[in-house]
Amino acid sequence: MLFIPPDVRNIMAALSQRGHEAYIVGGCVRDSLLNTIPGDWDIATSATPDTVLSLLGGEATGLRYGTVTVPAGTSDVQVTTYRREGPYKDHRRPDYVEFVTDLKTDLARRDFTVNAMAAGMDGGVTDPFGGRGDLKNKLIRCVGDPDGRFYEDALRILRALRFASVLDFHIEDQTRDALLKHADTLRFLTKKKKSEEIGKLRRGAGAERVVAEYGEAMLKAGVPLSGNTP
Repeated sequence: MLFIPPDVRNIMAALSQRGHEAYIVGGCVRDSLLNTIPGDWDIATSATPDTVLSLLGGEATGLRYGTVTVPAGTSDVQVTTYRREGPYKDHRRPDYVEFVTDLKTDLARRDFTVNAMAAGMDGGVTDPFGGRGDLKNKLIRCVGDPDGRFYEDALRILRALRFASVLDFHIEDQTRDALLKHADTLRFLTKKKKSEEIGKLRRGAGAERVVAEYGEAMLKAGVPLSGNTP
């Protein structure tokens, strides 16, 4: 069972008491299972953004994508409505999102299995795509078809490398092959986004290994993992 801070639990409880589902999701679940204190807490809910705003206040920081930022003690929590995503024509963001009421549908749109887990107020973990097993085996694996995941959003290529470095994990074979296949889509990313991800990668425990394994391929794609980022 995972520990959930009281301020985060209070937000989940406020939604639950009005008949809405609410789960912590993504990196905070992953980090908690790795016995690491999460830097951020994110909640996914069946409540619409308008309902979240009316119940909890906060600020609509990503209303198009269903996200409301809610104050919680000394930090903020992002509360996002369950959603499925439309096509990605720009290799970065979906053209539209559709709000849904099913948690698994929301988890299915996420990038990697280790980021596609959720936990309820009782601390029990929902893991439809085998994230716990991949945590145990120290693997970064795409949710669903890796070709589709990387073709949709080029940033996921650098996120895969960043997580492999920071967590000191290896990238699963099919995920690795698709990552290399779609490396040319990195040209659609802004310099800022590339710099942010590579900066985090370089500070990771597995940075030397990741750069040795993927540096040449990324350099061919115009994104050096060492030196200045174009």
